[in-house]
Amino acid sequence: MVLNILVGLVLLVLIVLSSGVVVDILERYVFRLPIKKNKVTAILIGFSLALPELFVGIAAALDGKPQIALGTVVGANMANLSLVIGGLAVIAVAIPVVGEYLEKDLWVAILLALMPFLMLMDGTISKLEGGVLIALYFVYVFFLSNEKVTVKQSGKKFSGFENWGLPILLVLGLIIMAVSSWQLVQIVVAIAAVWGVSWFWMGLLLVAFGTTLPELLLLSFSGKKHKASLALPNLLGSVVMNSTVILGIVALITPIIIRESVQRGLSGMFLVFILGLFWLFTKSKHKLERWEGMVLVGVYLMFIGLQFILA
Repeated sequence: MVLNILVGLVLLVLIVLSSGVVVDILERYVFRLPIKKNKVTAILIGFSLALPELFVGIAAALDGKPQIALGTVVGANMANLSLVIGGLAVIAVAIPVVGEYLEKDLWVAILLALMPFLMLMDGTISKLEGGVLIALYFVYVFFLSNEKVTVKQSGKKFSGFENWGLPILLVLGLIIMAVSSWQLVQIVVAIAAVWGVSWFWMGLLLVAFGTTLPELLLLSFSGKKHKASLALPNLLGSVVMNSTVILGIVALITPIIIRESVQRGLSGMFLVFILGLFWLFTKSKHKLERWEGMVLVGVYLMFIGLQFILA
């Protein structure tokens, strides 16, 4: 058991590190493409932050255990909107709210974050519903791409090591993520069997916490660099990607069937509560203050405690 836990932690670290390498390489390519950027960077960051959840979700679906993917996505969204953003508010003292965040971005993220729970009212996300989730993301991207955002394009060209080294590192990073995610699913199943808990519970608490480490590290760095205003758009992009594309892909591979009604219901209620607090706090003074961040972190810890008690 101890060995399984240690191996699981190592696999999570490998997934996080390899996703960081892949994202860095993708960013280098994107900024050298002769295309209009608009909000490509926002989409890329949302995709990059959700990359660990994507690979874990695909691995779980291919192994016939989509409940792990569902738990990971729900848990990651809850952690992003409470633990991560709340922790950043504590570090940065306050997070300013800028742009069209309150008018549109937050409402879209809330609706898309709740969409999987609406589909799960019958306990299943079917392949058709998975296709709908992916389609919703493309609609989101379409409207996002119409907004004007200035992005500086790099005029540098690849040379030397970058010409042949970056593609190799990209492939290696993807392979490491794929293999590590597959092995992590096997470890999660083994631990769940010993502890007597569901696959959904394991994804919701343990796997989700590990996959949100990139968000926590990246946004903590942003806070120290006084770029906390970038945190909200980045996190919302990650939440939208998790709730639509990742669950959509998982459902297309194999329908998501969840029978743990108590855990599912509790997760849904806490997600609604967190989203409500998140909206209320950011709307009141157009910023998220330190004490409000502490409240969000406290709500997340309360949720974790209740899940352990119920398990």
